Amino acid sequence: MRRHSESSTGDQPHRSTLDRLLRFDRYTEERYEAEHGMERVAQLRDAVNFGILLYILHGISKIILYPDSYLIVLPVLLFVIVPFAVYFHKYVSVLDYKTREMLVFGGVVLATILPIYMVYDSQYAYISYMNIDVLICIIFGNVLIALRFKHAFFYTLVSLVFSVVAIVTSSVIEPNLKTAFSFQFTTVAILCLYSNYLFERRRCLDYCVSLEAVLRAEAAETSEKQFQVLSKTDALTGLPNRRFLDEQLDEWVVDSRSAVVMMIDIDHFKLFNDTLGHPAGDECLRVIADAFSEAFSQPDLFCARFGGEEFTLAVRDAEEMQARRLASSVVTAIQALQIPHPGRNDGMDIVTISVGVALKPKNVTTTREAVLSQADEALYLAKRRGRNCFVINDEACESQIQVNS
Repeated sequence: MRRHSESSTGDQPHRSTLDRLLRFDRYTEERYEAEHGMERVAQLRDAVNFGILLYILHGISKIILYPDSYLIVLPVLLFVIVPFAVYFHKYVSVLDYKTREMLVFGGVVLATILPIYMVYDSQYAYISYMNIDVLICIIFGNVLIALRFKHAFFYTLVSLVFSVVAIVTSSVIEPNLKTAFSFQFTTVAILCLYSNYLFERRRCLDYCVSLEAVLRAEAAETSEKQFQVLSKTDALTGLPNRRFLDEQLDEWVVDSRSAVVMMIDIDHFKLFNDTLGHPAGDECLRVIADAFSEAFSQPDLFCARFGGEEFTLAVRDAEEMQARRLASSVVTAIQALQIPHPGRNDGMDIVTISVGVALKPKNVTTTREAVLSQADEALYLAKRRGRNCFVINDEACESQIQVNS
């Protein structure tokens, strides 16, 4: 039997599997444990408490049937079963799921050893005829404890084999009853194991169905997020695009924090394309975008492609001095790339940029259009001043006043 569910995490979808022993694959098991582990711990604690009570009651019944049996019943109860239960209660919540389930398996096996021994030992003649403790242990392990099926299978099989061997080799059970007792034990063992299988199969299949639904929802959410990222990313450069820029600036310009917006233009880019071709122009844009991405990608600092050969750099909580240092580093960073520009006729033979800087002071609200317009005016003045430089928008305003006067 195999059940699959898919996850779109990564390039390859995850496939949840369930084998013939009802074992999940590692990913599914760990996910199930993360979601339901504490429920399992609580269920096991309650079951162990009930099991101790059953063990005490049947210990009393043994002592009533055979008073001398207290010599073995009480020591096993006091020095094996109770210490195990105390240890289990104390540490079960901190054990990993594999160790926890193996510990449960071991505890059920321990509880079954004494009843099987008392079926075999000739000194417990009456008990061997009436002993149903082995069957109770098998029922307890398969149904109440609900051993994981792989453990239930081996526990039930081993318990049945040793019980039948104890019956067949017993010197006190009448020969004509040995076959009947063996069939009784076998019938109960099969019934209990099948009940465990049905319960565990339903648990596992229900989880596979729910996990598949969750993984599909997660895949859809991931796809939606990826789509949103792609819709705000420039395909050529990998930088945020104009849509992202507009959304961010719309938020930044209306709050009380200061902000700096820079319009960046590649100098003589048309001549670059005309001389080297558009593929070379695209590669130039990618190189410059990578430089921006590596140097100017921090919290509250990003660079976006505005369009064509223009980029926009925006930063929060920066005043004029920080803006000047940042603008200077932007100009220097691109010049340091030493990208050849054979088409220039102004004495430069490498790619450079011009930068216009707009300032939004603290506690001043404005609009995205106004800030971009101020940065664009400053960029225009930087071009007039010979390119490969930056201009603050206050300087651009002073220049405009002088021209108008």
